[in-house]
Amino acid sequence: MEMLERVKKRIPDAMLKDEVLEEYISTISDRLCLRLGVGALPNLFESICVDAVVKMYRRAYYEGISSEGAANISTTFVDDVLSEYAQEIGDWKTQQANVGGSGKVVRFL
Repeated sequence: MEMLERVKKRIPDAMLKDEVLEEYISTISDRLCLRLGVGALPNLFESICVDAVVKMYRRAYYEGISSEGAANISTTFVDDVLSEYAQEIGDWKTQQANVGGSGKVVRFL
């Protein structure tokens, strides 16, 4: 199933156009690829991408709040929507290093 369709299922009431949701997907996918050290998002990380896109979308509606005060109205948002997945990213990178699947190839012509 395409990631856009998965995101729409998670936030069915979204008033955003597909182009905006696709931009969110591209942004999260790019950030995941950078952290993973790969050129294309591995299928295993599509669920994390969808999850993070939903968080990114909801952040605009105050669902990304990590703390909030009442008297002086102080609100703090989570800075990095991917920080929650640091363990999975680290485990995957370790596994790839152990099996030699870093995706880096040297070719001699």
